Amino acid sequence: MPEKYHWFDGDGMVHAIAIGEGTASVRNRYVATAGLKYEQGVGHAVYGSFMNGGVPAVMDGSRPLIKNPGNTNVWQLNETDVLVFCEGDAPHLLDASTLETKGMFNFGGTQGPVTAHFKIDPANGDIIFFGSMGTHVNFYHAKSDGQLIASYPFSIDTPAFMHDFAATEHYAVFARTPALVDFEGVIKGNPSTIWSPELSNEFGLMNIATGEIQWYRVDHTFSITHFLNAFERDGQVVIDANCAPDFGAKIGERNPFSVATPWRWTIDLETGTVTGHQIADVNCEFPRHDPRVAGREHRYGYYAATRTGQFCEDWLFDHLAKIDSETGKVEYQGGVEGLTSPGEPVFVPRADSVAEDDGYVLCVWWNAHTDESEMLVHDARDFEGAPLARIHMGHRVPMGFHGNWSQAKSA
Repeated sequence: MPEKYHWFDGDGMVHAIAIGEGTASVRNRYVATAGLKYEQGVGHAVYGSFMNGGVPAVMDGSRPLIKNPGNTNVWQLNETDVLVFCEGDAPHLLDASTLETKGMFNFGGTQGPVTAHFKIDPANGDIIFFGSMGTHVNFYHAKSDGQLIASYPFSIDTPAFMHDFAATEHYAVFARTPALVDFEGVIKGNPSTIWSPELSNEFGLMNIATGEIQWYRVDHTFSITHFLNAFERDGQVVIDANCAPDFGAKIGERNPFSVATPWRWTIDLETGTVTGHQIADVNCEFPRHDPRVAGREHRYGYYAATRTGQFCEDWLFDHLAKIDSETGKVEYQGGVEGLTSPGEPVFVPRADSVAEDDGYVLCVWWNAHTDESEMLVHDARDFEGAPLARIHMGHRVPMGFHGNWSQAKSA
């Protein structure tokens, strides 16, 4: 294991949990990335860590320069294919049944790396996403079958770390923060991201149809790793995101994040002013919402969280939280006895339901005492009640990042 190993460095392992007819099955497999296959071939770790850019100790042309661990997000493209996203390259294409890695997938024309976050339009299934390298960014728009229909390049003033973005019906929303990717430092083996608080924050709104982008300065300094959602209302764009006072991906500490809390930012499209307020005083991350309100006005967000505003004893989080973005009301879910740490929650709408919070919240929890994991199914409306179902995994599921629900086709 590299000296400066970071949680972000773990090789991607996809877990597929199928639920139906009162039963559940679990399948998992490593993503066969080029970097992993090379390291398996030589029998030891070769690449550096997130904290030194992932550059191998020896750059002799015999291996990929940067390891793409394929460990961040998944999306079921169709009945037979799953895409696995990470920051370092195009996504990997996996067989949906066996989880075997087929190769890379470039949507019929992406150039360079693609970020791990994408947005699905609930009206038509279109997918939008982006990739960045230094100050150059490419925005992409693809149909639900994964084929590109438009791409728009643009530049930013600084090599800002942009892991996620938000989207409304008409705009893609980007955040340029003082968290910068330090390419020169990477070559020297230094941390890949530095914090430059003397820089200002800006939100960028890109017209999805034309590619035109306008930037709006924010009179506040903060870091954003993940957005909850965004929407348009009465000549304004409203943005919900998790904000931290700095970028806290630290090495040598149990907690790799700075404390982040949910904020709402509003851009007045006529005046260009940006205002913001903290929604709730809760340390939380991995925000999720009902996918039916993606890019539309929403009320609820679901988060991995702590109850005290600080990180918990065993891992980053010890509860889930349901937060009302309108009132700031917070409901907590603590799992069941023995389970200590939740991962990212995933909202699944109840069949034939209409209300935004009428559905289920799925989450994989870890038991620090037995070193095993369970998936719990929670009722989104009775959020603080006992779980509706427990799926015993029989082993530990390593703490990961993001997952998604895919409804099986009817027979």
